[in-house]
Amino acid sequence: MMENKNDVKKDVKNSNKKKIINIIEYIIIFLVVFFNAILVFQSMNNPNKTPNLFGKKAFIIISGSMIPEIQIGDVVIVNDTNDFKIGDVIAFRRDSTVIVHRIIKEMDINGEVMYQTKGDNNNVEDKELVAKSTIEGIMIGKIPAIGKVLMWLYNHLSIVIVILIAILILRFLFRK
Repeated sequence: MMENKNDVKKDVKNSNKKKIINIIEYIIIFLVVFFNAILVFQSMNNPNKTPNLFGKKAFIIISGSMIPEIQIGDVVIVNDTNDFKIGDVIAFRRDSTVIVHRIIKEMDINGEVMYQTKGDNNNVEDKELVAKSTIEGIMIGKIPAIGKVLMWLYNHLSIVIVILIAILILRFLFRK
């Protein structure tokens, strides 16, 4: 009889643990879908700007122009702002490419503020000036090397999707 009560307690405990895990999974899935919907909506409304979450944007660095401060594969976090000064590292658009370089000069050209930029690892400054309207934001931090993982996942997206679907199917089939 005593063993029976212990078994019931274990079953209840395991059942509660499974419920908590399921709730956490659903919350994570909801948040991922919700934030992706926000990003899709932003990109549809303003295709010339990178979507942001709470004013923050992330860019994967694919060139060595900012070494040693920023390495290839780092993810740079930028804050969407309009307050720039000489020495700031900014992300700006040049056609469909986002470039992360340092402001080295500020100029007034025909009443418009323009910035001269340069990669820390480059020998010469950038040829084209940067208008405020093309600036995505100012760098506020970086996550070293995580961009390499993200780029691998992006380049192998079909493999990742198949693995995720297989995991979901197995979880569904072996759910108790």
